[in-house]
Formats: sequence, C-alpha cells, structure tokens
Amino acid sequence: MAETTLNGNGLMIPKRYGGGVIEYTTSTLPEVDIIISELLGEHCRISLWYDFALAYYRQKRYDDFQAILEKGIEYGQKEHDGTSTDILKLYDALASYQILCGCKETEKVKKAQHFSKATTYFNAGDKILMFDQDHLLGRAYFCLYEGLKMDQAEAQFKFVINTNEKNVPAILGYACVLYNKKEYKKSLEMYKKVLRMCPNSPPYVRLGIGYCLHKLGYIEKARVAFERVLELEGNNSHALTALAVLDFNKNTLESTSAAAKRLVRSWKEDNKNSVTALEMANFLFLRTDYAKSEKYANIALHLIESPRLKAEGHYMVGRCLHQKGETDLAIRHYNIAINSYGSKYLQPLFGLGQLFVKNKEFEKAIECFEKVLADAPNDVNTKKALIMMYIRCPGKNFDIKNKRTISAKKYFSELLTGENLLDATLIAEHARFLEKTNISLALKEIARIVDMYKETGNNFIPIELYNNLGVYLYMNKIYIEANAVFSECLNRLEEERSKDTYYANNLELTLTFNLARTKEELGYCNDAIELYKCLLKWKPNYYEATLRLGKIAQKRGDSRVASKYYEEVISRDPKNFEALTLLGCLYMERKDYKQAQKKFDDIIKLPEHKSNAFACFALGTIWLEQLYIPNRNKEKDEQHVMRAFDMYSKVIRYHPKNVYAANCIAILLAFNGNFEEARECFAEVRENLFDKKDAWLNLAHVYGMLKNYLNSTQMFKAAIEKFGLNNDCDVLMALARIYWKNDDYFNAKEYMVQAVDADCCNFYARYNLARIYMKIGLKIMESTKSSLTDLDNAIGYFTEARDVYNVIYQLLINNEMKYKWKYINREMAKEEASKCEDYLIQANLSRTKAIEFEREKEECKIKQKEMMLKLEEERIAEKKNKEEKDLERLKRLRELRNEYLNMTKDALKIPTVEEKKKSNSRKEGGGSRRKKSDVNDGFIISEEEFEEENRRRKQKRKSKKNRKEQESQIENSESENEEKKQEDEEDINNKQKGKYKSKAYISSDSDSSENEKKEEENKRESLSPPVPTYTGISSDSDDSTNSSSN
Repeated sequence: MAETTLNGNGLMIPKRYGGGVIEYTTSTLPEVDIIISELLGEHCRISLWYDFALAYYRQKRYDDFQAILEKGIEYGQKEHDGTSTDILKLYDALASYQILCGCKETEKVKKAQHFSKATTYFNAGDKILMFDQDHLLGRAYFCLYEGLKMDQAEAQFKFVINTNEKNVPAILGYACVLYNKKEYKKSLEMYKKVLRMCPNSPPYVRLGIGYCLHKLGYIEKARVAFERVLELEGNNSHALTALAVLDFNKNTLESTSAAAKRLVRSWKEDNKNSVTALEMANFLFLRTDYAKSEKYANIALHLIESPRLKAEGHYMVGRCLHQKGETDLAIRHYNIAINSYGSKYLQPLFGLGQLFVKNKEFEKAIECFEKVLADAPNDVNTKKALIMMYIRCPGKNFDIKNKRTISAKKYFSELLTGENLLDATLIAEHARFLEKTNISLALKEIARIVDMYKETGNNFIPIELYNNLGVYLYMNKIYIEANAVFSECLNRLEEERSKDTYYANNLELTLTFNLARTKEELGYCNDAIELYKCLLKWKPNYYEATLRLGKIAQKRGDSRVASKYYEEVISRDPKNFEALTLLGCLYMERKDYKQAQKKFDDIIKLPEHKSNAFACFALGTIWLEQLYIPNRNKEKDEQHVMRAFDMYSKVIRYHPKNVYAANCIAILLAFNGNFEEARECFAEVRENLFDKKDAWLNLAHVYGMLKNYLNSTQMFKAAIEKFGLNNDCDVLMALARIYWKNDDYFNAKEYMVQAVDADCCNFYARYNLARIYMKIGLKIMESTKSSLTDLDNAIGYFTEARDVYNVIYQLLINNEMKYKWKYINREMAKEEASKCEDYLIQANLSRTKAIEFEREKEECKIKQKEMMLKLEEERIAEKKNKEEKDLERLKRLRELRNEYLNMTKDALKIPTVEEKKKSNSRKEGGGSRRKKSDVNDGFIISEEEFEEENRRRKQKRKSKKNRKEQESQIENSESENEEKKQEDEEDINNKQKGKYKSKAYISSDSDSSENEKKEEENKRESLSPPVPTYTGISSDSDDSTNSSSN
C-alpha cells in the first residue's frame, strides 16, 4: 500500500503501481468525486482520507468534507474490518461536524437531527476504541454543548486529564464544566493552568479567566482580562459585551455612554451573539425604548439555545409587553420564562405577581410574591408588595387571615426602620393596616407623612394623601378638622382639573361625598342632603349617596321615606348588599320581622354573600326575638330555638371568632336550661369582649341561674364599677334580685332603693321594692328577738309597701299604663296592699307588748346593776383585809428569821490555830506538814484527849484520801474542766498556807451583811488566843461533835 505524503500547501497521493505521486494543492482542490476515485483506486491509507477531508473543510466545502469522510469510513470497513484507529478519527470528525451544525441551527427539529447523527457516530467510534483520548474529548465536548450532561462531561474530561495531565483541550473543557457548575475558583485555576502551559493561548482562554474573576467579585481584575482579550483580538464580541456590562454597573454618565458604544460595536462585530442581543434589549428598556428593546429580545430568543438565557429572553419580552400594557402577552412570556428556568428565576415571578395585581387577582399575586420571598427573604420590594396584598386580600379562612395579619405586622416591624421611616408609600400602607385595629395610630401615621412633605419645603401635598388625612380624622370623630381638610381639597381641585379632567372629576365625587358625610355627623343634615343630591345629579347611579339620604330620613324617624330610598337602590341593583342590609335593619327596628327575614334571605341567596356573617346573625336574631314575644305560641319555641341555633352556628363555622354569635348561642342554651354550657360560652365571650358590659351582665345572670349567688353578685358589682352602671335601673334590679334569691333582703333593699332612685317612674322597681319591704317586715315579725326599734322599722316597711301598692293600683287603671307595665297585675297589687294593712295591725299589737316587755326589762337591768355594785364593794373590802393580814404575817416571819440568825451566828464559826512555818528544805520539797509535837505546843492535855485527837486525825486523813480519789474520777470523766479544777486546788493550797484556817456556813438570806461578819471574825481572831484545831462539822458525826465540845 502506498504511503501518503504532504508537501507544503499540497497533498500527494502515492501511486500504487509504478511509483510516483498525484499532487494536489489545497487551494485548488478538484471535485470531491475525483479525489474519492483516486483514493479508492490507489488503495490509500485512511489517514490520507482524513487529510483530504480536513483540506476541504478549511476551504469551507463542508459537503465535500462530509462525503470524503463517509466514503473513507465505508472503504475502511471493507479493507480493515472497521477496526483501525484511523477510522475512529473519521467518526470523530463527522461527529464534531454534526455538533457544530447543531449548535448553529436555530430550529429545534434540525438541531435534534444533527445531535442524533453525532451520537450515532460517537457510538460507532466506541465500538472501535472507547478510551481513545481524542474520542473521549469529542464525546465530552458533545455532552458539554448539550448542557444537560455536565456530570458525564466532567467524568470524561477527568479521565483524559488523569491519563495526560498536559492535555490542554481536556483542561479547557473541564474548566468550562466547573464554570457551569458555579465552581468559579476551581475553573479559574484550570484556565490559569492552561495559560501557564501555553502562554500564547487563544483569546478565549483569557475570556474565561475574566468571566471567573467577575463571578468571584474581582471586578477590576476581570476588566484587565477582558481588555487583554481585546488587545489580542480587537473585534471580540464577547469581551466587548463583558466590558459594556462592567461599565453599566458603574452607573455614571461617562461609564454608561462608554458601555453603550461598546455594546453597539459588539453587536456590529457579531450580530449572532445572543448575550449581546440580551444586553442591548436591557439597555434599551432602561432608556424606555420598549419597542426596540422587545425587538432585540426577540432576536436573542431566536439565537439562544441555553435554557437559562432563553428564560432571560422571554423575561425581557415580558417586561416590554408589561410596560406597554399588553397584560395577557406579558403573563404568557413570564410563565414561559419561569417554566424554562424554574421557579428560582425571581424577576419574571415578581413581574407576574404585579400583573395579577393589575388584574385584581390578589390570591395569585400573593402566591407569586410569597415564592419570591421564600428565595429572597430580605427583598424589601417583595415585602412591600405582600403587605399591600395582605391588606387588600386578608383571606377567606380564619387561619389564613390570622397568618397574613401576623406576617404583615412582622414585615412592618422589619421595614419601618432607618431610611424607610421616610417612605411615604410604606407609611400610608401602615396607616391603612392600622385603621381596623387602632384608628388613632393610623391618623398619626398619615399625619406624619403630611409633616414630612411640609418639612421638606414641599407645600404641594398630593390631594389623595390629604383626602386620606381627612378620612382618618373623620374615623377618629374629629369632624371639624375633617370638614376643613375636605373643603381645602375641593378648593385645590381646580388646579388638577386643568391637567387631567377625568381624574379631577372622579376625585371630586369622592371629596364631595366625604364632605357630605362630615356635614351629616356635625349635624348639618340639610347641607349634607344638598351635597348628596348634587352627587346624584352628576352621577345618578351613585348609590352610596342615595343610601345616605335614606339613613338621614331613618334618623329623623321617617321610616317610610327611608325605605323608599333603599327600595330605589334595590330596584336598580337587586344585588346591592348595603341596600338590602339597611332595609332589613329598618324592618327589624319596626319589629316587622317577616319583611326583615325576606331581605336577609335575599342576601344569603347571593353567591358572593352566602356566608355573610351579618345576614346570618340578623336571621338568628329574628328567631331569637320570637322567644321573647308576649303571648307567643310556646309550642313553636323549640322550632325557633333550632332555627336561631342554625344561623348562629353558620356564623361560627365561617367566622370562628365571632363572639356576638357565641353570645347569642349562650343565650339560647340558657333559655333551654343548659346553664353550665351557657356559663362556659359567656365566660369565653367576656374574655374576648372584655370592654362590653353585656358580656359581664350575661355571665352574672347565668351564675344566678346556677344558684352561685356569690359569683353572681361579684360579677354584677364588678360590671357596675367598671362601666359606671350606678344609675342603670335594670342592672341594679338584677343585682337586688340575686340578693333576694339568696335571702339577703337588706342588701336587696339597698340596691332596689338605688334602682328606684335611678328611675322613679319604673313601676317594676317600685313594685319589687314593696315586696322586699314586706319580706323584711315579716322577717322582723317572725323573729322572737325583735326589739322595739325593729318593730318600728317593720311598721315603716309595711306602711311604705302599702303606699306603693296603692299608687300602682291607682295608676294602672289607664290602659296605656297597663300595656306599658303589663307584667304587673293590678288586682295583685290591691291584694298585697290589704295584706300590708293586716300586717300593720299585727305589728302595732306586737309593738304594745314589746313596750311592756322593754319596761320590765329596763327595771330588771336596774336591779341587777345595784346588786352588782353592792357585791363589788364587799369584794373590795375583803381584799383590803386580806392584804393587811398578809403584811403582818410577813413582818412576823422576818423578825423570827433575824432572831434565828443572830442565835446561830456564833455556832457556825470554826476557830483555827496558827501553823508554824516550815523549814526552807520542807518548802522546797513542796510539803508543809506539821509535826505531832507542834500541835499542842503550850497546852497540857489528858491521855483520853490525846487518843481522841489521834482518832480524829486518822478520820480526817481517810476522808481527805477519799476526797482525792473522787476528785481524780471527776477529772477523768470531765476532762474539759481539768485546768479550772487545778486552779481551784492551787487556791486551796494557798489558803492552807495562811496563818488562820476557818469554816463557816453562809446563809443565802444574809448576803447583805456578809462584809460586816467577815470584819467581826477577823477582829475576833486577832484578839483571841490560839485554840486547838477542830474537824469540820459532819452530818453523820453528831456524837463526836458533842463530845469534843465538852
């Protein structure tokens, strides 16, 4: 087989036989069929087929390039069984060509066909040699171009790099994969590695470096990289576009101008650059040239294949249509952008929410804004949008309402800080949010906006804002100032009329109606009527004005005219909720419950008002009122209770926190005798309506029904104190009734008297007071311990009760009075008056007896008093005699004691003899014992006395020895006092060393004369001569003592 050679700019085909070559120049290649026949005829190697195909490709003869490759593959499969690695190159070349064709194709079908062919060629190459580096690189770039197989592309690029670390195409491909996976730092390292390996790399390497630096936040370094790209390739569209974006982001006049020039130049250099087209659309949109912006956005859509960029293109088209007012088309493009890239693309999602707001589809708008906020929790504009939506659409379900209210409060607390405190729109929305809960605070917020305008020196306050100020003044019942504000707004309206007549006319209607409402509240009803009629002349279907005319007539008591106005509105608009409601309330006020029921039934039949709380509540109240009609058919009570209960339950079902419906349900429970369940309901109602007196009074009543009189009275008293009901006759009567039931007639009398004082014309209060007087009088009469004063009080009570009954009997002769006080029986009053007469007779008889009893009682008391005084005098005299005798006895005892002490004073003294001083040697040895011969020196005694003396000495030594043993035992048992005892012994020894020795018993009664006795003894000892030593007196040695004394 001939060898192929390449000579300069020509290709040579070696001849198979005879030598020589066929030479072709690359610039003048013949028809592809000639080359194919020559290559087949000479049986050339597959590599030569590849060279010729490459030459045709460089000549941009792509069809010839493809034909040679296909024939080469066919030839190789016949000659080499399709296993040659050169055939693999042909497959890879065809696959690469199909990939390039697919990338340039804009139609999806053709693009898919090209990619399908490329996949087929790659699969065929896999059968030859799957792990060839060039083959793997081609397949990896194919996965990268598709954009959906990033992981597969990354794995193949890594495999090639691990095989050959210096494979530049693999490193570049891996850098692109990392960039698309948002691993910009690693991608930058790969690009730098390529640049170090090949310093003369193509410009797109530095372009990739610039993109990575920009994503990492190194803006200036990215700018340097893009400028270097332009130095290497001055017409690089991508670098120009990137630099234009950087200049736009500077947001200065010079940078914006330079960016626009670069963007235009980039588009001229490459009008197929989709990124440039998108940036042109964005730039023109910011210049409010929406038509051109839409044009470039559509061009970008035809050029873009990346889902991300395609989504951005649809977003740009949607933005332009949004601004042009083409809402439906804008919604369509926004949805396409979201579906193309996913819900994470927040800009079209926010724009879609804005369009839903424009169409008043608030629930859909809220859904869009909540999705945006979930991915961008700190976005201020989204929070503002959600606040506006939550205020305008609080939700149908109670849980949703509560959730949205809490969210709105949270967003307000986050936004109303720093610079946002001067955001007029946000403050106005805050005031609107507060108007349902705190009208005074809402007024402060709107007034703050007006002050902000004045502080900035802008005296032209928008009329809408000033009108809102007037509305909040009206809601706060500051009618005079509100009237002034509305009047000023009307005066300023002429300036706006010259600018926009339609806008000024609509605003004039609103301001005139507001002014009329203010006049109405100020009492200028005639002025208000004139203004309402003017409104009806300008706009006959201004139903609010007609309804206000009916309301004024109703306030004046002309219900016929009022119903005429209401029916006029209903005749024009049968579904007018306000007119039906007002007419139904008018019928209820007139006690025409049948007609009222029809009107509220008409409201419930309306689809949008089938769960209306007020209509259902009104129907329930109509059935509840049937239970309190006099002379009603009680057999229908159960039916009326069930109907009322159904209506109130419906209100609770749709509005779980409607405490008024809960209160009426508790009333129904109490009516049926279910007092414990009623108490639970009333307790919950009171917690939610803490500032409503009815809730407190109902709970107090039901406590009375449960015979819990203590809690009932406490609740009544708390309500009277909290709500200032000291002059409310009905409440005072109810409290007196509870005391009556509890048999506490005096407290009942006290509060019933207050009720009569509060309304002296209330016959029920006076009748009840008379009954209480009778009961108290009877109780006094029945008591066996009643005093004369009590009987006098009872007579007064009976007299007062009799007078009240007589007055009532006389006044109820009139039929009108009978109807007004229909629950009082006139004949019963007469009967009660006669009873009082009988009780008065009995009381007077009892009073006579009581007077006699009191007289006898007083006499008995006087006698008892005299006896008590006499007994007291005797007791005092006896006590005085006893004290004198005690003093005499004590005096005698004291004298006897002193006499006894004087007699025993000398007998208790024990004389001692002076011891001789011991020698110096005896003192040093520590002892001072006297010699036997020293005892009786100077005296002559008998033998008997001597023996007696010896016996006593032995006895003394023995007792001393025993005493020492006892002291040693005490020392062992009481070691804590050892040092103290030693000191005592030393004191005793020191005393024994003295000249005299004496013992004496000192009486506890002679403490005061102790010093005198000591002085006498000392004097006596100093004057008396030495005497023999005696032993101490012992209690068991009386005989020896007597003998010794003899």
